[in-house]
Amino acid sequence: MKPMQSTHGTRRLLAAALCAALLIPQGAAADGVSAGRAFWSSLLLPGWGQLQQGRTRSAAVFALAELTLWGGFVGWRQVAEVRRDNARAYAAEHAGALTRGKGDAFFDDLGFYADVQQHNAFARRDDGPDAELYPSGRAFFWEWDADASRKRFRQLRNAGEAGERNALYTTGLIAFNRLLSAVHAARVARGVGPTAYRLEAAPMQSGWVLALRRSF
Repeated sequence: MKPMQSTHGTRRLLAAALCAALLIPQGAAADGVSAGRAFWSSLLLPGWGQLQQGRTRSAAVFALAELTLWGGFVGWRQVAEVRRDNARAYAAEHAGALTRGKGDAFFDDLGFYADVQQHNAFARRDDGPDAELYPSGRAFFWEWDADASRKRFRQLRNAGEAGERNALYTTGLIAFNRLLSAVHAARVARGVGPTAYRLEAAPMQSGWVLALRRSF
């Protein structure tokens, strides 16, 4: 999982929002709502700038998208937590591992090596005196009852990481929905004319994806 990529993507969207805001004229529209005010209102709360101009339908679309995406974010985080708990419980049952308080490196090794002795042996061979070894004792012990169990653990752990990635991707969609709503509200305030959008859901291998589709 690489959260930094998602963070950089969100920063780029926010930078684009700032650039777009600087290019929007600040004069008042005919209905008294300026393009700048509409932009920042919808950037803060999707649909707010549209609602200020009486565009209730488009306001509802962006607001619904915001709520749905936040619901998806919370849902994926909960799914990821459940999957992680299942993987840890499976490791405790089939490898005798004590998983509480362990970091990602431990779980990576747990899914790659048959037991702690194998890990330490490979570490000594590859890194020599600089090898990072697990100490003897119960705290870092594990030994899989079968290789199939170790592979099953990796599948369970990967499923948890997939849930976390989906949650991170959802934050990018939230930022995109806000930027799209802000630009749309500013266009309406400038008298460019509203653009029709619709919310669509499409199935994917790892779940469902929501998208706002523009009609030309």
